[in-house]
Amino acid sequence: MTTAQKQTYAEASTKVVAAADDVDYAYRDVGSGAVPLVLLQHFRGNLDNWDPALIDGLASRRRVIAFDNVGVGGNEWNDSQHC
Repeated sequence: MTTAQKQTYAEASTKVVAAADDVDYAYRDVGSGAVPLVLLQHFRGNLDNWDPALIDGLASRRRVIAFDNVGVGGNEWNDSQHC
């Protein structure tokens, strides 16, 4: 993808990263830059609660990463493993 064809938040695919706590965290990553801006969502919010226009505005100048918290949205949570 060239700089003229920057991916928008609405077009970004949801990716998953496995963490040391046996939880798979879902996230979306747009923009570019050395130091990312990591967005923290409110208690029960998920990746789809972010306004794409806001994310695209932020991503026009830097890399932006939004993620789902444990047990929310695309993240898995197994109560038997985490009691």
